[in-house]
Amino acid sequence: METTEPLITVENLRVVFSRERKRAFALRGIDIDLFKNEIHGLVGESGSGKTVTAMSIMGLLPKPSSKILSGSIRFEGNELLRLSEEKLRAYRGRRIGMVFQEPSKFLNPAFTIGEQIRETLIFHLGLGSREAKAIVHELIRQVGLGEDDRVFKAYPHELSSGMKQRAMIAMAISCKPEILIADEPTTSLDVTLQKQILELLKSLNNAHGMGVLLISHDLAVIEQIADYISVIYAGKIVENAVTEKLFKHPLHPYTRLLLNSIPRPTQRGKRLATISGQVLEPEDEPPGCVFAPRCPIAKSLCFERSPELLEHEKGHVGACHFAGEPWNL
Repeated sequence: METTEPLITVENLRVVFSRERKRAFALRGIDIDLFKNEIHGLVGESGSGKTVTAMSIMGLLPKPSSKILSGSIRFEGNELLRLSEEKLRAYRGRRIGMVFQEPSKFLNPAFTIGEQIRETLIFHLGLGSREAKAIVHELIRQVGLGEDDRVFKAYPHELSSGMKQRAMIAMAISCKPEILIADEPTTSLDVTLQKQILELLKSLNNAHGMGVLLISHDLAVIEQIADYISVIYAGKIVENAVTEKLFKHPLHPYTRLLLNSIPRPTQRGKRLATISGQVLEPEDEPPGCVFAPRCPIAKSLCFERSPELLEHEKGHVGACHFAGEPWNL
């Protein structure tokens, strides 16, 4: 893992969705740095803003329902939010790849897997059809889909869920991007396939040195391969740390409660821990901490003033007025 300048820097990103005069706050000012060679896990409950973060980086937020209120997304110092759609295409797919959550929605049912990956190479790299086809065969082999023509000539409906996800990964890495965003790549897969996909992402990270933003609602999944973790709640980053530090000494109560809810073999037969209450309504803009209504240690200060994301230990930041205090959670 490198600790030089980040490839992608997201600063104070605020995103809102509007419909019929109502506004829903998807991101409330998040900060994330993505480095080459690093697997960065982004974890949080459904609706916390994980996918919106990914779509913002890719420039794929739906228009006109979404709006970026403030913030910056820079790739090697170049501001992506100011780029035209045409110039953004030079980054999207070419320098930043993305594996989407449900491959069936993003693979074209009318074309074979080989044709779809080949077109990606032709579009972004300007390769000839024959040269692109040879690379596609190598990509299919690299992601563990065999060395013959079967997958190349297969249509999406002819593949299993795990094979479709591998095909999506092959397409995402086809142009050798410097950053790969994987949005819930193991959702709906069984445990064996989950492990295989995570091992594939790790091997690609090692082989090509590309950074990976691994998005998941499951801390147990993130723990397996992430070097660094950001915890997001209601559109705000509440904690950042190296994986080992975050698991050993969480600074934020939400992180602690997420850790408590991970099923462990030693807890077999016991009731799983849950987080009581409901996630903050997207329309709400509370003056205090977004987690305060659900937090078991919240005090009056928590409802009155929003905590800053501060470094409490070297390389370990948290947004809590009582970060790292001994809690009985």
